[in-house]
Amino acid sequence: MKKPTSLRFSRPRCAFTLIELLVVIAIIAILAALLLPALGRGKGSAKRIACANNLRQVRLALTLYVTDHDGLMPRREPFTNRWPFQLRARYSDLMVLRCPADPGANNAGATTNAAPDTAARSYLMNGFQDALLDMSGGSPPGKGAPLPALREWAIGRPADTIIFGEKASASTQFYVVLAMDASQYLPDLEEGRHDGTGGLLNKSGGSNYAFGDGSVRVIRFGHALCPLNLWAVTDQGRADYAVCQPH
Repeated sequence: MKKPTSLRFSRPRCAFTLIELLVVIAIIAILAALLLPALGRGKGSAKRIACANNLRQVRLALTLYVTDHDGLMPRREPFTNRWPFQLRARYSDLMVLRCPADPGANNAGATTNAAPDTAARSYLMNGFQDALLDMSGGSPPGKGAPLPALREWAIGRPADTIIFGEKASASTQFYVVLAMDASQYLPDLEEGRHDGTGGLLNKSGGSNYAFGDGSVRVIRFGHALCPLNLWAVTDQGRADYAVCQPH
């Protein structure tokens, strides 16, 4: 007796159709588009934090300098031995002068063997112009006369007075010297390096600032200058030098 032959059914091959592949590719593209901005923001935040940490070390170096010099701030030297040189013994590495989010400074290629005043740098120091003018009776010292050193206690509102801030990459200045004609120093300031929509003039972003009380904070574009100029020391200067720009 013959055994009944078993019927064998071939399984259909599993495969994606062209339409299914296109749908999967479209979904991956949408997910990538959603994730990339978040990754970019995370990277930007990391650079902002690293920038703030470097600025915090510079501010600490100033605190040590002031302690060692009986409460005197470094003199504002216009030609040589500027603040990076004067504070050099109190910060460990010239790399702290650089903000990782500052491409101009990063391209300068500073090394730990470079002279402090010629190293790549992302920060400006307050020139204390209004306070120094008050000390000298409203007019700057005569030609060739050295500028006096400001005493730390002369900063009456330390929590609201900027000591260091971020500078524009192209600027070669070391100090913010306030003037009634704000165009003399505004191009040196970087007010929107972090966050925001980006671009050459990031009015939706902000920058790091170190204050007289030792804190380091982010201030949004324009708010360091308006309604009061936080680079000024005296109450009169804070109002007189205010610069309110259209946002």
